[in-house]
Amino acid sequence: MSVGQQTIDHSELSTTPKSHPIGDQQTLLPFLGAALAGVCVMLFLSVALRQIDLPGLYYDEALDLAPMLDILRGAPTSLLRGIGVSIGGYTWPVMVMDYMGSLNGYLTLPFMLALGPGVLAARLSPILFSAITLLLAYRLARNWFGQTVAVLTALLLAVNPSFIWFSRQGITVTSVMTVFSLGSWLLLDWWRRHTTRTGPSTARQRLTMLAAGVLLGLGLWAKIIFLWWIALLGVMSLLWLLTRPRSTCVSSLRQVVRALPVAAIGFVIGAAPFIYFNLAGLAQGQSPATLDLLFRSLLEPTQYGVDNTNILANLNKRLQDFAVFLNGSYFWFLASVPYGNVFAVPAFVAGVLIGSVLALRRPEWRKWFALIACVVAYLPISAFTVSDLWATHFFLLFPLPQMIVATASVWLAERLTRLAISPRRAGEMRVALARAAIAVALIALPLSRDLWVNERYHADLGVLGGSGRFSDAIYKLASHLEAHGVTEPVALDWGIEKSVRLLTADRVRPIEVFGFSAEPDESFRQQIRRLLDDPNRQYIVLWDRFAVYNRRLAFTQIAESMGRRVIETFIAHERSGLPVYVVLRAE
Repeated sequence: MSVGQQTIDHSELSTTPKSHPIGDQQTLLPFLGAALAGVCVMLFLSVALRQIDLPGLYYDEALDLAPMLDILRGAPTSLLRGIGVSIGGYTWPVMVMDYMGSLNGYLTLPFMLALGPGVLAARLSPILFSAITLLLAYRLARNWFGQTVAVLTALLLAVNPSFIWFSRQGITVTSVMTVFSLGSWLLLDWWRRHTTRTGPSTARQRLTMLAAGVLLGLGLWAKIIFLWWIALLGVMSLLWLLTRPRSTCVSSLRQVVRALPVAAIGFVIGAAPFIYFNLAGLAQGQSPATLDLLFRSLLEPTQYGVDNTNILANLNKRLQDFAVFLNGSYFWFLASVPYGNVFAVPAFVAGVLIGSVLALRRPEWRKWFALIACVVAYLPISAFTVSDLWATHFFLLFPLPQMIVATASVWLAERLTRLAISPRRAGEMRVALARAAIAVALIALPLSRDLWVNERYHADLGVLGGSGRFSDAIYKLASHLEAHGVTEPVALDWGIEKSVRLLTADRVRPIEVFGFSAEPDESFRQQIRRLLDDPNRQYIVLWDRFAVYNRRLAFTQIAESMGRRVIETFIAHERSGLPVYVVLRAE
C-alpha cells in the first residue's frame, strides 16, 4: 500500500476529505452513510440470494468442498500429492490444486455443519464474504474520497452483475480473496496515516503491519493469482513514493523498510500452509509443485493451452475479458443469451478521463492516480497465467472500477454545481443535496442497466434452470442415484463426481475413471474391463453436446467386446428438454 511520510498532509490524513462538501460530515452524517451502506448490502443480498439453488451446482463449486465431506465423516481425506498436516490423529489437506489452497473449504465447513452439505452451504459462504467485501469497499472509499463517493461505490458494487453472479457460484473465484485484499489495503493505509502523524512505529502500528501481512499470506494460500494483488500494492507504494518531495520520500522509505520485517512475519504466518505444501514436496524428493508450475508456465503452454510468451495476444485477450468483466456478459449459462450492460465500459472510460482531468487540481490526486495505475498495471500482470485467461480473474479488482466511476461522478457534480449555484444564495445544505443528486444522476444509466441485467438473468434462470453442466439436471441425477441405492456409480466424464457427492452428503460416491487425456488410454480400458466384471455397476456420461472427455463410444466398444449390451437406465434433462446426464448399465 501507500507508504508513510514525515510531513503532515491533512487532506490525505483525514478520514473524510475536507475539500468536497458532499463528503463532509456536516452535510452527510456518518450514521446516515453507514445506514446507506447497509441498504447497499441488503440490495446485494436481495439479488444474490434469490433462486439460490439455480443454476445447478457446478463441479468447480464442489471441488474444494469434497474433502470437507471426508472430514465430516471422519474418513481419510484424499491429499494432493499426498501432502497434508497431521493434527489430532487426522491429516488435514492444505491444497486442492497446485495453485489453489484448501482455505475456501475450511471457511465453508461451518456452513456445512450448520446447514448440511449441499448447494445452500456452498453458495452462502462466498455470498457472505462478498457482503463483507462490499462493506470494506465502502470504508476504503470513505477514507480516500469521502462519504458520498463511498455510498456510490457501494451502490455500484451491490448491483454489479459480475460481482453478484461470481459471488453466487464461486466458479474459479474465491470471493474471500477480496476480503483479504481490501482488508490488507485498509490496514496498510491506517499504518501510513498514523506513521505520518506519530513518526516511529508504535506497538499498535507494528501489530497492524503484522495483521496486514497475515491477510496477504492468506490470500496467497487461497489462490496463487493473489500474487497479482501483492504486485498492485507495490505499484501503489511506488507511485506514492515517487510523487513525494525528495526529503519526504527518503524518510518514508526508511519507515517502510523498518516495517517490512514485521509484515513479512505476518505473511509467512498467513501463507504457512502454502509454504509447507511446497517444502514438504521438496522433502519428499519432489520439486516444489507451485514453483515448478510457475516456471513451467514461463517456458511451455499451460494445461489449458495458454502460451505465456505470446504477450500481445494474451494482452488483447485480457482487454476483452476486462470488458466482459465490466459489462457482466460472462454468464451465458444462466440465460438464453448473455446479457450485458452496454453503458458499463463507456462509463468506466469516461470516469477515467474526466476524473483524471479533475484530479489535477485536487488534494486527493495521488490516491486517484494510484487507482488508475492499479487497473492499468493489472492488465499486463494478469496476462500471465498458470491455467487459462478468464474474466473471473478480474474479481480481485473489485471495487476499483466502481470507485473510479463514483469518484469521477462526485467530482464532476461538484464542478457543475459550483458553476451553476451560489452557496450564499441557495445555502450550503441545498448545494450539497444538489451535488449529491447530480452525482446520482450521472451514474443512473449504468446503475439502472446493471439492475436490468440482473433481472434478465433471474427471469431466464427461473425458466431455463441453467444450461448443460450448469443446469439443475444435476439435482435430478443426484436424486435418482440416491433413490435407487446407486452408491458407487462410475463417472465416465469430468463434472459429475464432486457435485453428486456434495448434493447427496457423500451417500453417493462416484468413481472417476475417465482420465484427462484427449483420447482414452490403455489405463482407462483396463479399468473399464475390471469394472465390467460387476454386471450391476452403473455408469454416468454427459450427453455429447456437454461432454468434456467423451468416453461413451470407447466404453460401449469395450463392453460389446466382452459380450455385453449397453443400455440407458436414466436420463437427466435440463428444462429445455436437452439431455445432460445419462446413466448406463452393461447387461
